[in-house]
Amino acid sequence: MNVKLEFPCECHFRIITENLENMYFTIETVMICLGINSPLKKLNTSGKGKYLSFGFTVVVDSKETMNKIDMELRNILGVKMVM
Repeated sequence: MNVKLEFPCECHFRIITENLENMYFTIETVMICLGINSPLKKLNTSGKGKYLSFGFTVVVDSKETMNKIDMELRNILGVKMVM
């Protein structure tokens, strides 16, 4: 199925990271630099504590904006996956 996105649209981002010191602050800083005012939520910690997951929801006005957010999050040291 090929779904066409219509903008503006609400995007839910989930970020899986290594459990590094100040990861919440680092992600939040990138969000602020991108002009994202949505609250960042810590979602889960893996069973052995090696990984963390965070999430936020934001309304984006274009595919380019959505891709920029994705790219900037992926560029953070310790980020393993952005969904």
